[in-house]
Amino acid sequence: MNIIVPIQINATQIGAGCTLSEDATAAWTSGTYVIGDERHVVSTHRVYRCAVAGASTISPELEPTRWKDMRPTNKMAPFDIYTSTAATSTSTDIVYPITARFCNALALYGAVGATYDITVKDVAGGTVIYNKTGRLREPSRGWYSYYFGGRRPLAKIIATGIPIRPAAEITITIHAGSGATRALGMIVLGKYHSLVGIGPWGGTEYGSSVEPVSYGYNSTDNDGTTTWLPGSSATNLHCKIVLPRDQADQSVSLLQEVLGIPVACIGTAAAGYAGLTTFGIISAAPVSYNGYGHASIDVTVKGII
Repeated sequence: MNIIVPIQINATQIGAGCTLSEDATAAWTSGTYVIGDERHVVSTHRVYRCAVAGASTISPELEPTRWKDMRPTNKMAPFDIYTSTAATSTSTDIVYPITARFCNALALYGAVGATYDITVKDVAGGTVIYNKTGRLREPSRGWYSYYFGGRRPLAKIIATGIPIRPAAEITITIHAGSGATRALGMIVLGKYHSLVGIGPWGGTEYGSSVEPVSYGYNSTDNDGTTTWLPGSSATNLHCKIVLPRDQADQSVSLLQEVLGIPVACIGTAAAGYAGLTTFGIISAAPVSYNGYGHASIDVTVKGII
């Protein structure tokens, strides 16, 4: 099992070539507002909704009784911990040029469009040292689905083996046709770590599982009428890992490092197991020193919407 430990990305690391404006809502200025008005604050990159009508002279993030914090701005939406808050555009391709320090892996979630492109340069405007492209739809599963079936969106994109540089420029592009929707739910840039360490053997065992979960709400009245309120969804992950006993200590250290931190978890890099991937918090991972030569880890990851 592998983990991408995220690098915190802030607005100063996003280059001028980003094609998205801060947000479709107007920026907050001192004035009079009615209930339901939405404004964004440039310094916090958040959108706030007015809850109390009247004059507003204090910036929304400093007056929570008047303004409710709703969501990140469109430009910064891929950098919170939720895939369900996505940057969107119907007028232009989404382009994020990001300067990142010592990043060797990335994960994209909630990408919508026709194709994607990941290009890494050694420095801003420098030499290309890595490139990955692909379609944002899963391959057809047969002739019927090729001609008649709707192809499923690609749930996630994992890029590893990125050459490490102290100030690499990583450009992520989501392409689509004119007028089509482009979206990007989450960008995870970080360092790629293996829970099995550098031993000569070890990995994820057969029997590992994923659990797609919905947070929609279902209620049934006394007369049998059922109401369904759609909600966001997530994917939980459970993996059993075996590894050399002399690598267990470093696995414990890595797990302690990411405790309580949302991370991208990849069950295995082997072909045919792409489903064993999620973004979430490792909620339990007991490490068992089973014998002189081997150890095991029972990892449970609670996916985030």
